[in-house]
Amino acid sequence: MNKIVFRSKVLLIFAVLAFGFSSCNKNRITDEVESAAAQNLNIAEIEDDNVQIMADEAEANGEVSDLRLSKPIDNSPVDLITGCATITKDTLSVPKKITIDFGNGCSNSRGVTRKGKIIVTYTGRYKDEGTEIHITSEDYFVNLNKVDINRTVINLGENTNGNLEFDVHSERSVTFPDGTNSSSTFDKIREWIAGDNTPRDFTDDVFSVTGSGTHTSKRGIVYDVTTITPLIRKLSCHQFVSGEVKIIRNGNIARFGVINFGTGECDNEAVITLDNGRTISISLVH
Repeated sequence: MNKIVFRSKVLLIFAVLAFGFSSCNKNRITDEVESAAAQNLNIAEIEDDNVQIMADEAEANGEVSDLRLSKPIDNSPVDLITGCATITKDTLSVPKKITIDFGNGCSNSRGVTRKGKIIVTYTGRYKDEGTEIHITSEDYFVNLNKVDINRTVINLGENTNGNLEFDVHSERSVTFPDGTNSSSTFDKIREWIAGDNTPRDFTDDVFSVTGSGTHTSKRGIVYDVTTITPLIRKLSCHQFVSGEVKIIRNGNIARFGVINFGTGECDNEAVITLDNGRTISISLVH
């Protein structure tokens, strides 16, 4: 089972584009407002990552409390998920099944409350070529946001570099407390470029991600998303550490933006360059 999914913060640009292209008033909209709207849109991407992490840890260790990532600033460990979920593993079913049940509410040390279930089915061992993993959510909430995820991962075997590759198709949507909704669909290739020799230690893993997809914002605006250079994700960091993604408003190729995740260091910022030359620094903290 793949240990991390396309945890891209590319959705952070969607709100920027929506605001930046919407009217002649765009210059009056502050970066703070753009960033706040982008954080809401980004919930789908964050939780798509988190359910994969939970599924991997539940399969490997039988719980979702051990996985710890380093804070980019002070390097102190924090629990990413929580230790109060109930894990049920059914190895007799075909395919095999894992249920992660947060019950009616389960909070972690960061004050994030989850409830509902994550259900994982898998046809074979994570590292075996051809293994297929399917992850879905059932009445799953993160705080007050309902998150629906339907994710399929297929092990493609080793590539020419000798690294495992995984084909990922992910559909997710977030319904906010006010009844609005955002959704996205992505197809990606994720290459496991470091850490595969320590299957129970998640923090030394590094992945390279390429792919494309679409995102529909809360305002109903559709965006096409494509990686320009591979996104590099170290699991010892909260964010992508390098790579670029291009976001184009669907049907209007003149309206685009490029988000750059940096040069390889753990940090909380990305830089967006819009088609008009305007650059915006965005916080990736969530």
